[in-house]
Amino acid sequence: MKNILHISLTILLSLSGITFAIAEGSPLAGLSLIIALATLFFVDLEEVFSVPPWIANSLGLLAFVLAGREFFSGELEARLLAGGHLIVYLTWVFLVQKKKVRHFWWLCALSILQVATASVLTDDIWFGFALVLYSFVATWTLSVFLLYRSTLLNDAGSEQDADLGSTFVVGDSWKGISRDVDHRLLSWRFITINGTMTCLGLFLSFLFFVFTPRIWIGQFSFLSDEAMSRQALTGFTEEVSLGDMGEIMESDEVVVELQLVHPTSDRAFTPKEYDAYLGAEPLFRGTVMEIYEKGRWKQFPGRNSQRFYSSSRDEGVIQKFKVHAIGSDALFTFGNAYYAKAFGRKERVIRERFSNELKRGSETPLTHSFEYEVQASQGPYTPQSLYYYRYYMRDLDTFPANMSRTAELAESIVEPAETDLEKADLLQNYFMNADEFSYSLNLSIQDASIDPIEDFLFNRKSGHCEYYASSMVMMLRAVGIPSRVVGGFKGGKYDKSTKSYLIQQFHAHSWVEAYIDEQWYTFDPTPATRSLSVQAQEESSASFLKGVKSKALNLWTTGTTLSQRQQRTMIYDPIQEFGMETWGHAKNIVQGRTSSLKGLLDFLKSPEKWFSLQGGFFAFILMLLASGVVWLTKRVLPVIKKIRAQSLAVSRRREQVEFYDRFLKILSRHGIQQSPTQTAREFVNSSLVELKPKLQSQGLEGWPVELVSAFYDVRFGGLELPAPLASEIDQRLTLLENCLEEQKEKPK
Repeated sequence: MKNILHISLTILLSLSGITFAIAEGSPLAGLSLIIALATLFFVDLEEVFSVPPWIANSLGLLAFVLAGREFFSGELEARLLAGGHLIVYLTWVFLVQKKKVRHFWWLCALSILQVATASVLTDDIWFGFALVLYSFVATWTLSVFLLYRSTLLNDAGSEQDADLGSTFVVGDSWKGISRDVDHRLLSWRFITINGTMTCLGLFLSFLFFVFTPRIWIGQFSFLSDEAMSRQALTGFTEEVSLGDMGEIMESDEVVVELQLVHPTSDRAFTPKEYDAYLGAEPLFRGTVMEIYEKGRWKQFPGRNSQRFYSSSRDEGVIQKFKVHAIGSDALFTFGNAYYAKAFGRKERVIRERFSNELKRGSETPLTHSFEYEVQASQGPYTPQSLYYYRYYMRDLDTFPANMSRTAELAESIVEPAETDLEKADLLQNYFMNADEFSYSLNLSIQDASIDPIEDFLFNRKSGHCEYYASSMVMMLRAVGIPSRVVGGFKGGKYDKSTKSYLIQQFHAHSWVEAYIDEQWYTFDPTPATRSLSVQAQEESSASFLKGVKSKALNLWTTGTTLSQRQQRTMIYDPIQEFGMETWGHAKNIVQGRTSSLKGLLDFLKSPEKWFSLQGGFFAFILMLLASGVVWLTKRVLPVIKKIRAQSLAVSRRREQVEFYDRFLKILSRHGIQQSPTQTAREFVNSSLVELKPKLQSQGLEGWPVELVSAFYDVRFGGLELPAPLASEIDQRLTLLENCLEEQKEKPK
């Protein structure tokens, strides 16, 4: 068992180390695999080497020094990684020691802390599978450890190895542990119980996760006030962290539906007309971000929203959009909108004066799809009021002081250019070099002490569109060109069944707008491999098996980014609404109204409603009521049976003691009565003095004593009176009664 424990612990520590290493994007924690295997052989199994306590303490002190140096040398991200590295260092220190019970405890705890730290560093779906696997290994290891620990404690409570094979026999138990019928402690029953308990624990953890209110803390910004106020998930908000859009770029959920219509005839476009108008990969403009600070983009605070004053269409193409609820009021358009109209009562579309972006003009949150139509122009956009742009442009020239390497790189790239437009083209082409940069959705910071943009430019050189767009904006500003980041969608596909252009979440994209010669020009620095990635995802969503994978990714992304508002809308509001509705129906039924009963019957007659959220709550209430009825039945029935049994027993005893009551009545008719203070035996003994002469003639002088003994056996002993004895007592009572009557009739 000891060897099994060491092997299980090695697997556990190796798994947690690899998980932490992949989440961090650094091989440091992955060294736990090599160290754990080496110590398993040399320290645990063969016992040829171990570090004495004083050396282990010195190594532990060194670990704190190294982690402390890393902690104080960087910003928030570096401090997080410093804590994770300290956990790894301490794990190595414990591994090289000869292990006692406390060492096992510490190693298990450090393993859990590594996985917990990894959960902050990544939200990819692979971490979900790793977490499930880790749960099974951890439960098994802890169970074996607790079983092994129980076999180490002797009567004095000290630790010692025990040879259970020489002391145990089948069926014997020691310290609460007994062997199975196959002479083993680690049996298939033990393995099955461990697996079952792990599955149950994962299920309860899932319920706890879903029903616990939370505020999503965002990537690497979990201590900032901005992170605590974030609500939406998709990156189309007034403030986002660099990399937020990557959260939705693995999902195939449709978020925007577009129909193109001819303005004069309202005739829908054909597939060929869609291709001719939109092109291969159209850009659908959404949010605009101007202010950058430490990995976060914010919108210009002095914006001025205004309604569209155009009241009628012109001869341009009509773009009819249907935007699903995405957690923000951002709206999208192909080109630069100059006309927009919302469908629905009390709904309107507004436009930001400086950024020319569209938004839904309402203070109430969007919980359903929003429909509107747009007309837009193509090509560079020229602002209408250049005078007010001087206030707006100040923030679009701002360049962080801690990004000097980025400025030097930008200056070297644009050195051959003569105009600002040529500079922008050179910077865009710089990112198109396939040998230098690559496209990836996997985010891993290599140097958390520097700005994420510089870490991308000089270390990783791999990331998704937000990193490319943000990097180009900073480089444009470094060479004196005002610029901003635009978030929206790139690409889509025509759907024959709906005759519309569908835009899915994985089409999310970021690009650059630069202000050159009093016009806004669009640049897209993301490499062409991004298109290949999106194409692969489109093909995946068309396949059944790959579609299941995509749905799993979507479910994982939605779950790991579950915000407080979404959780309230998805869980608590429906529960509250259903509860109030149920309570209203209950009151109607009590008051004799039939409308609620009719609604309940309509619900039961509609199978499609059974598999809705309302159906789930209804089934839950029914199961809860059924469980309550079963619980009450199981507890009430035994009580009723017990009461009935006691009642029957009392009545049976009363029936069986009636012979003594008859005895008292016979004596009472002759003036002999029992005093309230007398017991049955005392009464009989006192009455025998007067009755003895009368009873001698019938041979009953000693019989009353026997009668009292039978009375005590039945009344207080709970014994049943045998039928022959009951018949004999009845006969003697009759004889006693006749005897006393004869004595009474004789003259004195």
